[in-house]
Amino acid sequence: MRVLDPECSGPAQREVEGSIKIRVNGEQRAISVGMTVGQLLRDLQIGPERVAIELNLQIIDRREFDQRTLQEGDRVEIISFIGGGGEGMGQL
Repeated sequence: MRVLDPECSGPAQREVEGSIKIRVNGEQRAISVGMTVGQLLRDLQIGPERVAIELNLQIIDRREFDQRTLQEGDRVEIISFIGGGGEGMGQL
């Protein structure tokens, strides 16, 4: 399969062989055929311990990240957990 590299535009746009198109947080991205959710996170340099992954409107269990293979047209939402709070949090 051949897709256009989303990192290049206009005349500089090139084709990438062995790739599929998915959407990550609303942006189109070309990834390698056979890439898993875990590999996508590593490619994006995102640690899996502080994120939730929604794949095609379903939350994926963290234990499945390295087994769940992404498919053409998949929609991935990466939701980051943000820590915080401090003194007085939770008091009314």
